[in-house]
Amino acid sequence: MITLPILLSLAQTTILPATPLLANSSEQPSVHSVRHHRQAAPTPIPTPEVRITIVNATSVPTLSLSTIEGGVHKAYHLFPQGEWTANEAIKTAEVQYLVQSTNGASLSKQIIRFKPRSSQFLLITGDLSTKGPAERLPGIVAPLTSSQPQTWPPNLQYHLFPYTLVSQDPCHYRIFNGMPGKTLLLRSVPVGNKPSQQLALLAPGNSVQLVQQPASIDYDTVIDGQTNRLEIRQEGAAGNCLIPFFLRNGKPDFIRVFETP
Repeated sequence: MITLPILLSLAQTTILPATPLLANSSEQPSVHSVRHHRQAAPTPIPTPEVRITIVNATSVPTLSLSTIEGGVHKAYHLFPQGEWTANEAIKTAEVQYLVQSTNGASLSKQIIRFKPRSSQFLLITGDLSTKGPAERLPGIVAPLTSSQPQTWPPNLQYHLFPYTLVSQDPCHYRIFNGMPGKTLLLRSVPVGNKPSQQLALLAPGNSVQLVQQPASIDYDTVIDGQTNRLEIRQEGAAGNCLIPFFLRNGKPDFIRVFETP
């Protein structure tokens, strides 16, 4: 189903494989009244129960996404930018992601190992350009050209952010710059005699996590010299949120994706 005090922590995102946790077996001491040894049954390995919310923050209108989970193929078919999934938990910690263009051309294959019994965002970014390394977004400065330009694979990245869910200092808001070739300046909104303060200056592919935030708050973003308001409004049980920026029809846009248990 497709649904649509501040402490700063800048992060250059990379995906690292997680190693499954294994439980060790143990052996009980022998009982003197019995003429054989008894060995305790191995502690069962917990079912992975991995919950993954896939977020399409690419700067292309639509992707075709499919996965292979424990040998089972699942196709999302058309997956528009600015959308995310709300999937049931899966029982395997290793998933292969296959991304194709809408005409069926293969763009990317990626195997990701998740931590068992975890919940996390899988954020997909990129613009499918072939003028630079596929593993990072195009930067502010255009790549150097030569008489024999190199052709790279389509630009596409996978970023993994574990859910915080219940925390002692909600709310946590992570703002991610998924816009190729653009910086994102994040500022607080001036209140009364308190002036605006710069919270982060994010290059493409970078993010900032704001912690101990209220459930309702405003920020200002500055992109290409233009200031816009970023509003967060929550009612009821407040949650943490991922806010990726991307380009829609060449113009900056963003979505708010809240953590779900």
